[in-house]
Amino acid sequence: MTRLHEQIITPTDIDEAFAYAVDFANIQDWDPGIATSARVGAGPIGTGSSFELLVAFGGRRIPMTYTITEYEPPHRLVLVGEGAALTAVDEITFATVPQGTAITYTADLMFKGALRFVVPLMGGVLEGVGRKAVEGLGRVLDDGSPLPSNP
Repeated sequence: MTRLHEQIITPTDIDEAFAYAVDFANIQDWDPGIATSARVGAGPIGTGSSFELLVAFGGRRIPMTYTITEYEPPHRLVLVGEGAALTAVDEITFATVPQGTAITYTADLMFKGALRFVVPLMGGVLEGVGRKAVEGLGRVLDDGSPLPSNP
């Protein structure tokens, strides 16, 4: 298992930050590792809401479905992502701080198949992916500028 752990502080109000992050259809705007993202179904977002993503990994596009498994507005969100090559458990927590909102993002990645053997050799590459994603979230929350369209 690979664990990614990052934290940012944004001046954005906790309710607004949570509302944006919980809609995982937005992830393509802030995570450079996501080519596309879309919500599955309609209705209010909460436990059981699902999102279809295409994850950009090593020149490939890997389809994954992320489902919200724990939903505690505006403080905590857990999503489980399933794909042919990867299972991910993402926990995002939000706390009010004097500067605005502290957002902590932890992702536990369990690779399947041949990737199980390759990933340990990648070291800092995955850490860089996690750092860029959380920095992107901070940028969108701070000034509203999403990433350029992902290829």
